[in-house]
Amino acid sequence: MADYTATAIAEGDHWVIDVPGVGTTTAGSVNDLENMAIDLVIAMTHTAREDVHVEVRIV
Repeated sequence: MADYTATAIAEGDHWVIDVPGVGTTTAGSVNDLENMAIDLVIAMTHTAREDVHVEVRIV
């Protein structure tokens, strides 16, 4: 299992999500934060979805 901690910051009408050592993405709503962070990790690390755990911190 790969564990990551993402930071989400509201920027106007969207959220900016940063996963240290992986990259940055955006989400349209707070409900999408975790899924978008996981999708980013999968895309950048080629890790299987079931092996990724992301904790999202809203700041």
